[in-house]
Amino acid sequence: MSTRRISGRTLGMVGMAAIGTALSLTVAATPAQASTNIGWLYTQNAAGKAFFDADVAGWEGAEEIKACDIKTDDAAVFAYLSDENDRMVASVRDTYNDGGCTSTAYNMITDEKRVKLTVCIDDGTSVLKSCSSAWGRS
Repeated sequence: MSTRRISGRTLGMVGMAAIGTALSLTVAATPAQASTNIGWLYTQNAAGKAFFDADVAGWEGAEEIKACDIKTDDAAVFAYLSDENDRMVASVRDTYNDGGCTSTAYNMITDEKRVKLTVCIDDGTSVLKSCSSAWGRS
């Protein structure tokens, strides 16, 4: 029977190769984050609502935000989309309680980024009121 000594250097190289393989498999197995819509989000006083569509059908890379004024009160509904650093990237305003909504759709932000939708009441003063927010992914 023949025995052979394996040097520490050889073991170290084999060990490093095994670690590298394990790390590459871990990285490859990490799934990408999927786009996430933000369903109807209501103002705190339920006088308005907004929606975020992360992937507008038929529009490559486009997102949509929609605002709806649902109460006759001489106030408007203001909805805006912010990035993960709380910078506003898009906004829309609906001023009529007419059964319709106002929306805007275009490539607002890079895909697969965290976004926050905020919907508020704008009664013409300099302060937005009854705001609600929720997070999604572009």
